[in-house]
Formats: sequence, C-alpha cells, structure tokens
Amino acid sequence: MKIVVWSRIAEALLLERLGPIQGLEPQAVRDFASLPAALADADILLMPGGDYSRTVADIVREHAARLKFIQLVTAGYEGLEDHGVPAGVIVANAGDSWSPSVAEQAMMLMLALIRKLPMALDAQSRRVWESPLISPRMRSLNGRTLVIVGYGSIGREVAQRARGFGMRIVGVSRRALPDALLDEVRRADELDTVLSQADVVLVAVPSGARTRGLIGATQLAACKPGALLINVARGNVVDRAALIDALTTGRLAGAGIDVTDPEPLPTDDPLWSTPNLIITPHVSGASGPEGFARLADIVCANVARFVAGQAPLHQVQVPLPSNFPRNP
Repeated sequence: MKIVVWSRIAEALLLERLGPIQGLEPQAVRDFASLPAALADADILLMPGGDYSRTVADIVREHAARLKFIQLVTAGYEGLEDHGVPAGVIVANAGDSWSPSVAEQAMMLMLALIRKLPMALDAQSRRVWESPLISPRMRSLNGRTLVIVGYGSIGREVAQRARGFGMRIVGVSRRALPDALLDEVRRADELDTVLSQADVVLVAVPSGARTRGLIGATQLAACKPGALLINVARGNVVDRAALIDALTTGRLAGAGIDVTDPEPLPTDDPLWSTPNLIITPHVSGASGPEGFARLADIVCANVARFVAGQAPLHQVQVPLPSNFPRNP
C-alpha cells in the first residue's frame, strides 16, 4: 500500500517509523501542488485534520480513487466534518496522543487564574511587592467542583490531575458512561443544569456542527457566579461575545483559553484587552520530542493495523457530501 505523508507535524519521525512497516510505501509531499499526483495511486493519506480544506476535499474527490484510509496526526477533525470524505474511506484521529500535554495546559490555566499569577507577574514587571493586594484574592482548587464538558481522553487526563488537587469532578458527555475518576457523570442534554455546580468549567469537546457555540450566554449565565472557564477545545465552541460580556461584567471571575476564533487572533481583537482573561496561542499540545514520539507510536501503529487488514483504532465518523462519488 502507498501512504502519502502530508504533514508539517513530525514529518521526519513519521517517515522513519513508517518505513519498516511491511507492505507499506511512504511518500512525503511537501508542497500543495504535488498533492493531486501523489494521491492518484495512494491507499492511505496521513495529514493534520486542520489542513483538510474544501480544496483538499476536492482533490480527494477528483484524484484519490484508490484512497481507503485517512489517518490524522491531530485529535481535531473538524475540516473533514465540514467538507466530508468519500464513502468507504475510514478516518481515524490521533487518539490520545496529545491528551497529556493538553491536560497539563488546562491545569496550568486553572492554577494561574485561581492563584492570581497574572497579578503577580504584573507586580513583578513594576517591581512592586503587592502581597496585601494579591493574597486576599487568591483561592484554592481544593474542594472546588470541576465540570468537564466533553469527557473524552483529554477530559480524563485532566480528571486524573485534578484529583491530585482535591477537586470534585463532574463529567458531561453524550453517552454519560461511569468512570472511577468522576464523582458524577451527566448527559450532554443536562449541561445547563450541571453548570450551576461549576466552580471551574473545562471545555474539551471536538469542534463540529453539534458543538459550535455550545457555550453561549445561556450557559455562562447558568454557571455559579465567580466561576472560571478553561477552553482547550476550539475557539468556535465558546461564543466570543458572551465570553467577553461575562468577563467584563464579572459574571465569570476569569477564563483561560488556548484557542480562539479566528486563529491567529488579530491584533485589534477585543479579546486581547478583556479583563481576567489568559490567552495562549493554541500551544497546549506542544511537549517537544517526547510528544512527537508518542504521536508517532500511536499513529504508525494504527497505520500498521490497517496494512495488516485490522480495523484501525480511534475511528471518527464524518459525513458524506452529495458530490462525493462512492469508492468501489
């Protein structure tokens, strides 16, 4: 089988790990213009989900007649949800490759907000010892309720860490399956009710038609006054106007976001000057060579399964647009 590797993420390492797989012929594609020709006889496409644009979808439709499997190097697959893939093509994401580092970022944002780190850094920049101002505003995560909206692999990694800080944890998901790390599990359609318990809300759902704007003015108003919001999902899951209003009015005590809509965030965007908001530039998955090695282990093992005739792990369901012909 031929696999086209079109990834700016860990390309060299992925090619190194794919090379020894019996029955697999890897081909790297580094420029967009080469993609159609490379896909003409490809069985597998390996790429980031965010790069799957309408143009790429058209190329897949018009040139990739043999394509059977798309293996993503990202957890997110919203590009494929938006633009679709041909019927019969299996899609798998990167599983929990990125989950530990994203969970660390989420905990960092929680701690920075509740322990008033931005105030301390501001005082440091001014060379002022502001203990009398900062210390009365500091709180603890111990005993607080964390509501995890989207209890998947990232949510579970956060729950493991939050346990160590003595938090009470509520998971919200479509299937609402019990988990030993959770004090309570609730269905997605109970979200507005569950938010009334939240001292901290973590948003970790995939972006898609069901989740865009999931956290809006109604949901933020349902939160306990003075709650914190952490978003490590996608920017469009949280209504930006509602978030700005909740922070400006003090309904939320603070928010930490690693994602925005759009990205990169324009320099004149009002989010930059919104009070009690920490913004990091979509870097929560970063963890250096160790993170790339974890990604390569998971992704390349999944490709090897497919080549061996086994069902890939971490499959995701994406729609079939009417203009996609069915593969034979």
